[in-house]
Amino acid sequence: MKLKSLFTILTVAVFFTACEKGVEPVDGSRATVELRSGGKGFITESITVNPKDSIFFDFTITSSDDMAFVGVQKNPVNQTAFIKRDTLNASNKNSYSTIMRFRADSANGSYVYRIAAHSKTGEYIGHKDVVITISPDFNYYTNRFLYAPDSTAKTNKCYFSALDGVTYSYTTGASKSASIDFGFFYDTTKVSGTALGLTLYALNSSPTSVYDLSSWTKNATVFKKLSSGSPNPTFANVLSAGTLRTAGLTQLASGTTTRVTGLSTTSPNNTVYFRTASGKIGMLLVNFGTVTTNAFGGVDPNQTYINVDVKIEK
Repeated sequence: MKLKSLFTILTVAVFFTACEKGVEPVDGSRATVELRSGGKGFITESITVNPKDSIFFDFTITSSDDMAFVGVQKNPVNQTAFIKRDTLNASNKNSYSTIMRFRADSANGSYVYRIAAHSKTGEYIGHKDVVITISPDFNYYTNRFLYAPDSTAKTNKCYFSALDGVTYSYTTGASKSASIDFGFFYDTTKVSGTALGLTLYALNSSPTSVYDLSSWTKNATVFKKLSSGSPNPTFANVLSAGTLRTAGLTQLASGTTTRVTGLSTTSPNNTVYFRTASGKIGMLLVNFGTVTTNAFGGVDPNQTYINVDVKIEK
C-alpha cells in the first residue's frame, strides 16, 4: 500500500511539472537597441557631459514582439512616464529608427535615460539604459578656513587661491602669490563706533600692514557684497557656470571694491561676488566665523576666522 501511494504522488508531480509554463521575468528585455555615433553629442554609451549640453540618441530598436510605442524615459520610476515618445505603425512595428535630441540637466549628478518599447496595450517589451553624468563646469570648494594674520610665526592661513581652492599663510604664500586671489583679516577700524570687522581684500589694495607684500604679485580682484533685495540666486541654487556668470556680471557691473567689510553669517552679509584678475567670476558664502580678543584686548589671530564655501568658473 505504501509503495502504491508513493507511485501515485510521483505520477501527479510529473503531470504538473509537464504542464507548468515558463514565465519570463517582468524586467526581461525582449528588444535590442543599437545606438549610433553621429558626431559631437551623439550618445552611444554611458558618458559624462557638461551642464545643458545637447545630447542625441540616434538608435534603432528591434523586437520580434509588435511594438506600438518607443520613447525615452528619464530616471524612470514606472512604465508610463516619457520625456519623448513616438507612435509606431504596421510598417515599423518590429524595427524602428529615429534620432531624439535632449538638453542635459543644469544640475550636477547622474541621470538614467531609458530607451524603451511597449505594445499597443502598454505592455513592456524591452529597453536599454544609458547613464548621463553631469560634470560641474565650475569649481566648488567647501569648508575653507581663513584666519586673521599672525605677526610672529606667520603661519596662519589668511590667503586664498580660487584657482585650486588652496589656502596659504604668509610663509607658504610668498612663492605662490601669483595664484592668490584675496586675503582675509579683521579690520579694527571703527566707523560710527563699530569696527569694520571681518574683511576680504585684494592684495593690490594692501589694507593691512601686518605683512610686507612688496615682493609679491598683487592680483587685482574686485568684490561686491550682496545687497538686500538683490534679484539673484542663492549660493545653493547656483548649479552651473552660466548661472554663476550671469548673476555675477549683474552684481559686478557697478559698485565694486577692492575689499569687503562687515562680513557675517547673516544674509545678505554672508554672500560676496568677485572677479579675479584673470576675469573668472566667483561667489563666496560665509558659513560661520568668530572674533576673539586676546589678553591684551586685541584680536586673537588664532581664534579669529571665517569658514567659507566658494564657487568659481573653471
